[in-house]
Amino acid sequence: MIRTLSIAALLLLAACHRSTGGPLEPVEAPGLLLSQDADGRPTATIRTGPVSARVAAHWSDTGGQSANIVYTNRGTAPVRIDLTTLAMTGPAGEAVVMSAADVSETDLLDARTDNDDARSLLQRDARGTASGVLALPPGAERRVDAQLSPFSNTVAASDGNAITLRLPMPNGSRDIRFVARKPSLLSL
Repeated sequence: MIRTLSIAALLLLAACHRSTGGPLEPVEAPGLLLSQDADGRPTATIRTGPVSARVAAHWSDTGGQSANIVYTNRGTAPVRIDLTTLAMTGPAGEAVVMSAADVSETDLLDARTDNDDARSLLQRDARGTASGVLALPPGAERRVDAQLSPFSNTVAASDGNAITLRLPMPNGSRDIRFVARKPSLLSL
């Protein structure tokens, strides 16, 4: 019985396709708080004045990259954040932001349909020029899902690569360093 289960497990693992990416694990740095989000993904939190941003990001060796950012304004004045500067760089090149959406009020898990659509925050014109600003009122929290381009048409990112995320903040961008990791399918 155990032998049969072992053979079945080996066949199942052999049938699995190569991973096409995984989480970006933040690298410890001054002013950066490392934690995990509700889904267990590694996150990095950075603060500039009253505004903080918590980031969970994902890399891909076959497609685009992504970042989930939770912006919080603990101040008394509204702030605006230029999302067009969002980008990732690594040994495979640079990935630029292609789209960003405010998903703060989106909930696909309930039966309602009036809250299924995210609000687009970033557009590209016919020349490819991006424009997009997140308005963050005092005391507000906004969840932003951003999709970035592939790093390169010829070179893919891979497990262990150092990747830097240029994170838009109210007074300019801040760099956060990450390491690309493959997802763990089996806990050891």
